[in-house]
Amino acid sequence: MTDIDTTSIDASALAEIVGYTWQAFVGEELGEPCPVATSAGSSPCATISIGGNWTATLAVTMAPELVAQFASALLACPADELDPADVSDAFGELANVVGGNVKGLIEDPSATLSLPVVSATPPAITGGQLTLQVGFEVAGHAMTWELWERV
Repeated sequence: MTDIDTTSIDASALAEIVGYTWQAFVGEELGEPCPVATSAGSSPCATISIGGNWTATLAVTMAPELVAQFASALLACPADELDPADVSDAFGELANVVGGNVKGLIEDPSATLSLPVVSATPPAITGGQLTLQVGFEVAGHAMTWELWERV
């Protein structure tokens, strides 16, 4: 059990962080969160872990087309001209920025942020309990954010 106050990390706070980040990088508003769609587990995923007195993993899963749209906007380059490594790096940066803002919501001087990990499909979060999910629909594609607290 931790004595870190994580009550400021809720669905509305996460949605606000994601919305602000998306607008800053892509220049488009996300709109209101929507119900999280059940995934077939075949979408790319970027994860970032928060360490310290409270530990958690934040994961974002979205359609490859949406990942490419984000990378194109972030790198100011047409999606069809991007190298797959650049797309992966951009996707990891999205998780990094949102994860850093989530980390900023807790008052834990020992808190750390890992490097982002990008995978072709969502990984199993070992030792974690899903405590928060926020979904968005962007241009007909699902974007899902999950927070897995370590128990």
